Amino acid sequence: MKKHSGIEQGFELTMKFPFNPKLGIDNPALCLGEDPGTDPEPAARVCVLRKDADGNFGFHLQMELERDGHIIRQVIPGGAAHLAGLKDGDQLLQINGEYVHEQEHIRVVQKIKASGSRLSLTILDDASYEKLRTDIISPVSILTNYLPESCPRPRLCLVRNEGRGFGFTTSATGGVRGTFLLTVEDGGAAEKAGVPQGARLLEVNGESIVSFTMSQLAKKLQQSGSRVVLLVLESSAWDEYESRGITPSIVFADTSSLPYQPRKLHLVRCPQGYGFLLRQEKCIGGQGQFLRELDPGLPAEVAGMREGDRLLGVNGQSVEGLQHEDIVSLIQASGKQVTLLVISNEGDRFYSEIRTSPLLFYEDKSRDKVSEGDNSHTLSTSVNATTSDAQTGRESKAAQSSEE
Repeated sequence: MKKHSGIEQGFELTMKFPFNPKLGIDNPALCLGEDPGTDPEPAARVCVLRKDADGNFGFHLQMELERDGHIIRQVIPGGAAHLAGLKDGDQLLQINGEYVHEQEHIRVVQKIKASGSRLSLTILDDASYEKLRTDIISPVSILTNYLPESCPRPRLCLVRNEGRGFGFTTSATGGVRGTFLLTVEDGGAAEKAGVPQGARLLEVNGESIVSFTMSQLAKKLQQSGSRVVLLVLESSAWDEYESRGITPSIVFADTSSLPYQPRKLHLVRCPQGYGFLLRQEKCIGGQGQFLRELDPGLPAEVAGMREGDRLLGVNGQSVEGLQHEDIVSLIQASGKQVTLLVISNEGDRFYSEIRTSPLLFYEDKSRDKVSEGDNSHTLSTSVNATTSDAQTGRESKAAQSSEE
């Protein structure tokens, strides 16, 4: 009996089931291709955008009642988003490597604004996202490169000089410019402000120190006066950020130790109106909308509004860059109740000094569902208010006191 090698046996086996180019393989068991009826597994994609000549990314970011999270809409043909591969209906999952799917919408918008001229977005097409929802699978499970919740975040710390200095010293590491570690004094101002021992310094008063020399850093600290705001990162976490290609910055910051946080106020209108005056005023960085002349006992005061608070948002939508009349219209469109996001006068000055919006750090603990009237926020446009202070004050008061 003739013996056959393994290769010869295999050859004879294939000859029993000849391949016909028109009909395919006669034996279905030998078909190595994927089942055409099987849906592909959802896969996220990364799109890197650069602002166009007008400073826009060319898309809108929305929240919608029938879907969770943040949805890409109105992608401008030929714009930065379109060229990067974004499509209408895409679901936003990450911004610059940070998982934002479950974060407050108004905060996500600010993270995009704070990213500068370059933006990395991880997105999922609407069909794939719907499959995840149907299968009750979290979008985070399909991400391969993201910053886990367990990774330490940069800390934004307000350090006050109590007469004995800021309570820390700096040292350069490896002779590399912009690389500084902090030695924190026991019981000193820095320790009280939450600065970790041996932390790596990232920013001073809102300015990156990545290109600073030791003498430049010393001068910057001396010019800070009686208080300085530091952005620091635990030294042990640096390698994890670096391995993931993520630059630790203020958009990732933990601000739990800061004394100033945005406040959410829910007002139910009475026959006399809401009981406050909305006035446009000059402030650091341009114009702002401020709350004045609170009427005792009326909804604004009862809800916790304070004289001089700055208005940040209406019904979950940022009012930064909106004209005064448009903000009044948003309040009017709310009907008999409205939700306002505000920050104290002192807090407004603090965030202005470090060149950062307080909305970047806002977290709504109640996780309220957005109402039908406030389901979108435009990223690609920005307009400046032009109405005078006195005129806006009169118009706002009258608008909020009109008949029901």
